[in-house]
Amino acid sequence: MTRRKPDTDKRTGDLGDRFRQAFWSLARSGPGPGIVVAFSGGADSTALLALSVEALRPSGARLIAAHLDHGLRGAESRQDRETAAALAGRLGVPFLYEEVEGRSLFNRPGGLSLEAAARRVRYRFLKRVREEQGADYILTGHTADDNAEAVLMNLLRGSGPAGLAGIPPVREGFILRPLLSFWREELEGYLAKQGLSYVQDGTNLDPAFTRNRVRHELIPYLVERYNPRVKEALARTARLMRDEEEAWAEALKQAEPKVSWQDLGGRVRLPARALAGLHRAVGRRLVREGVRRLLGRVWGFSLSRVDEVLDLADQGGEKGLDLPQGLRAWVEAGDLVLGFQTAAFPAEDEHVLAVPGRVFFEASGLEVVAELGPMEAKVDPKSGSPDVAHLDWDRLSPPLAVRPVRPGDRFQPLGMSGVKKVGDFFTDAKVPVHQRARVPLVVDREGIIWVGGYRPDERARLRPETRQMLTLTLREG
Repeated sequence: MTRRKPDTDKRTGDLGDRFRQAFWSLARSGPGPGIVVAFSGGADSTALLALSVEALRPSGARLIAAHLDHGLRGAESRQDRETAAALAGRLGVPFLYEEVEGRSLFNRPGGLSLEAAARRVRYRFLKRVREEQGADYILTGHTADDNAEAVLMNLLRGSGPAGLAGIPPVREGFILRPLLSFWREELEGYLAKQGLSYVQDGTNLDPAFTRNRVRHELIPYLVERYNPRVKEALARTARLMRDEEEAWAEALKQAEPKVSWQDLGGRVRLPARALAGLHRAVGRRLVREGVRRLLGRVWGFSLSRVDEVLDLADQGGEKGLDLPQGLRAWVEAGDLVLGFQTAAFPAEDEHVLAVPGRVFFEASGLEVVAELGPMEAKVDPKSGSPDVAHLDWDRLSPPLAVRPVRPGDRFQPLGMSGVKKVGDFFTDAKVPVHQRARVPLVVDREGIIWVGGYRPDERARLRPETRQMLTLTLREG
């Protein structure tokens, strides 16, 4: 059987011209002071870097190749890094890299898969490079193949329309995916024509990863037995569902004055009867919006879990419903409530901190107060009282809790490049030993975000794109 080559609506034309058009369709403005290109050295990212050089550098774009070594493949990953650095040098692009302690990815919160944990670390690295370099955009090498695979994987998980919309072309306003209309096969042809080699990551063939099985087993089977253009069909579904999601977002915005969540700090609520009078499709989107308000995302919430919340709102009941990532749904006084489980931090010396809210820390007689509001440009996190910390709420993993120091506690002090034991930090800060147990730590699901009265964690610092600012204050209880 002859395999039909994939095509897209924009198959014709020079790849450089298509890439330039794709970039300009996504960018808010021109290349600006810099563009960070996520560069693993693989085929997709190599094509991304080469096309950026060809199509964007002539217009004045300053390109930076950013490479993260996850530390999972030892000498092999270091060799890939050296190859990638050499290729970036050949293209005349500055190469920045960082190496992660691979074992840290296995100590991941909230049931994250290894793939998801690695993705989270990778994006944090890319965002940090963008900030340090003063760049406007981050480009990632997601292709039409990746989009088709994402749609199929989400379909197998039972995702709703949002999941079937696939990979968003723009994320957070500055992460752009200009290769989403390019197929991997044509990019590899472009690299061959340009005489550019690329690294082959062996983990991309490991069947232990779901995406690899979908890519190398399921899609070829569907191509051969059912539809030789199944990838194009999946990509077309993503485009249609993305349009649907955008239309729904606008419809919900118009309906918000009548039906909306009430924020109560660590929980949200709305009248259950309001849901009963709506079409179930609208109700699903309202539930997802409630989750998004609490977590900043709806990642990890399947369609079936959303439906369970709607069923709970219809039927009531005292037991409630346990949800992913520490959330719980219950009906209270006729309202559907979404909030964090207080059992998320079972230790006796650890107390959940609602946002907004406060916790009295008995060891020192101090009160930790949490307030949430919009980012204020005038706030300087490096000045002011050490008893006040301004943090990026969108980067945290609630719920928050307050607790004393424990043996082995580590964090990355604001402004420092490495992780430090809290005990060593206290020694450097000349904190008397007898007072250390009286210092409150504010933590989220990933670890320490503030050593109360001393220093925030680097992960939680304010950034130019910060939208919601968490202010933590220590004061007499």
